[in-house]
Amino acid sequence: MITMDAIEHDFQRGWKRYGFDNLPFSKSAIHGSDQEVSVCRIFDRGYKKAHISFATVYPSETDAIGMHMHRDLQTKEDMEEWYIIIDGEAETSFSNGDTVECKSGDMIAIYPGTGHSFRAINGPCRIISITPEMFHYINEPPEYDRFPEQFDPQIVVTEINPESLCALKAICSECGAEWVCPTDDNCSSTLSVWAREHRHGEQEVLK
Repeated sequence: MITMDAIEHDFQRGWKRYGFDNLPFSKSAIHGSDQEVSVCRIFDRGYKKAHISFATVYPSETDAIGMHMHRDLQTKEDMEEWYIIIDGEAETSFSNGDTVECKSGDMIAIYPGTGHSFRAINGPCRIISITPEMFHYINEPPEYDRFPEQFDPQIVVTEINPESLCALKAICSECGAEWVCPTDDNCSSTLSVWAREHRHGEQEVLK
């Protein structure tokens, strides 16, 4: 399995684009299946925190992700999981006997206490697996991603509209320069332009 150190999260910049084209994947058989999937664990923040993986599942006659459920063996609490289908087609089966076909654009919500399995049909299927609150492992992973305890962005939003939550004022923490939202900018779109020009004159749009 790819270690968390292999992914640069850009926490200090304040955002990161994660994609199937820029992540380090490794092949692994998971949840009892003998079929390998290509997987990258991008968030693993610990117990009761987010766990997110990207995976490419290859077509097979049997389950590529075996029938499993997210149960915390210490607390006996069952956890929820979501599958977001990025592209391809798949079949998901459940411990209550249901089976559903899913395709690009679908999200399968697996509620606590429900076992589930997954296989791709008619070609590879790319999915994002999200466990919003992770359970304890039997053996703890070698590390969790080092999510900062506090974020200190260079451009600090100091006031927001209480209804739309859009930025009204912002300040540069390094030099004290201030941005105030123009009255005709209902979406606060000018903040990004101001910040881009202010931060070292950067003009490029990052991919």
